[in-house]
Formats: sequence, C-alpha cells, structure tokens
Amino acid sequence: MASIEQVKAELTQAAAQSNATTNQIRAAIEGTEQVLSRLRAVAAGTGHPAISEAINRAEQSKQRLIEAATVLAGSTQAARQYISILG
Repeated sequence: MASIEQVKAELTQAAAQSNATTNQIRAAIEGTEQVLSRLRAVAAGTGHPAISEAINRAEQSKQRLIEAATVLAGSTQAARQYISILG
C-alpha cells in the first residue's frame, strides 16, 4: 500500500498533467476559433450548404473542446481537494 506522501505526490503530478492538458485544449479552442473566422470570411456572400456544414461542425468541435476543458478542470480541482484532505 502506498504511503500518504506517495499518494499526495501522485495526485500532485496528476493535477499538473491535467493543467498542462487543459492548456493544450485551450490552445485547440483558439485554433478552432481561427478556423471559424476563416470559414466565416469565406462564407460571406455565399449560402452554400458545404460552407454552412463546415461552420456548424467547427462550432460543435469548439463547444466540445470547451466542455472537455471544463470537465478536466473539475478533475484537477477534485485531486487538489483530496490532497488537502490528506493534509
């Protein structure tokens, strides 16, 4: 069985990795926003269904990335809360 210090160390590493991953997701969100800006610029003046679909899918992707970042941030918070419980 792992000691409390070992558990705390693992939780700290997990929280740090979670933060790093959250930052990567945020970068992906920014990249997706750039994609959306370009698609919207191209779509100006056209009503072609393919462009509308591309915009809709990119918006869905951005929303899912936001959801992933939120859930992962909750994981980090829970791990840190458990560290504080362990003392």
